[in-house]
Amino acid sequence: MTTNQGTQFGIHLPVRVISDGQTPGVPARAKLLDEMAVAAGESGFRSLWITDHLLYLDPWMDAVLFLASVAGRAEEYGLKLIPGVLALPLRHPVVMAQTLATLDILSGGNLVIGVGEGSTAKDFDAVGLPFEERRRRLNEAVPLLRRLFTEEHVTHQGNHYSFEDISVLPHPMQQPHPPIWMSSWSSEIGLRRVARLADGWVASGWHSTPEEYGASRRILDRELIARGKDPANFPGSADTIYVYTDESDKRAVEVAEPIIRHTTNAFENTTGHYIVGDYQRCRELLGMWKEQGPAHVGLWPAAAPVEQIRKFGEHVLGYV
Repeated sequence: MTTNQGTQFGIHLPVRVISDGQTPGVPARAKLLDEMAVAAGESGFRSLWITDHLLYLDPWMDAVLFLASVAGRAEEYGLKLIPGVLALPLRHPVVMAQTLATLDILSGGNLVIGVGEGSTAKDFDAVGLPFEERRRRLNEAVPLLRRLFTEEHVTHQGNHYSFEDISVLPHPMQQPHPPIWMSSWSSEIGLRRVARLADGWVASGWHSTPEEYGASRRILDRELIARGKDPANFPGSADTIYVYTDESDKRAVEVAEPIIRHTTNAFENTTGHYIVGDYQRCRELLGMWKEQGPAHVGLWPAAAPVEQIRKFGEHVLGYV
């Protein structure tokens, strides 16, 4: 297993409008996102995360606009912006090349590009794309992004995308381009695709315990070695981990459980799927993730996000 003693923690922005099932959720405004970014930067977090849907069980806001709204704070505090992940097949690669290059420049070169195949048929139906084509589109789009980030006058004739003499300028600030990470929850086929196409891996804490993450990482390392890539230079990460802490374990569970259970149809606070409890319990649960060696772990406050960011920074992060 690849280990990374320098695991860094990030904060997931509230792009999904979550609730406890009784009280409607409130869509985040720019002021809240700014306050979250400042709190994260001042509390020892090193990245800001989003996930991406068009349609879902709950209302979902635009992922890239969320990151753009905090791009200035990302540069100010040295925070990585990490979409974990964008459903790349839903959008044309030329459009995404312009969007992502702009976001990298706005953030002062702090973008990590996280992409995936997309996970819900409703998203694809909404834009008239066949859900069953998503992996083939992803396979074609990722190399195209690299070309559009680094070349001018790009011509491509493919199965899903065709264009002639396209220059997407300006190119990203990072050279040759921001790292491209790719998602796979656990399947060997998906991890093989990550090893072949990407510069890093994004796992889901919602779908994986730390132990399951470690098992998938071992599979990924094997695939990387088979392709002549060094696993030590291929960062892994996990996000969508719902969190809530309080000095009282009982009070933390009382607040977070209804929200998390309504949002994910499950709840427990012993395996690392969710980081909920008093300060000591949350230290132990985060420690389980750190033991598996991801480079980044993205935490999603289940409620009171600014307060939770500062509580985790003061009472949890420094003890993990």
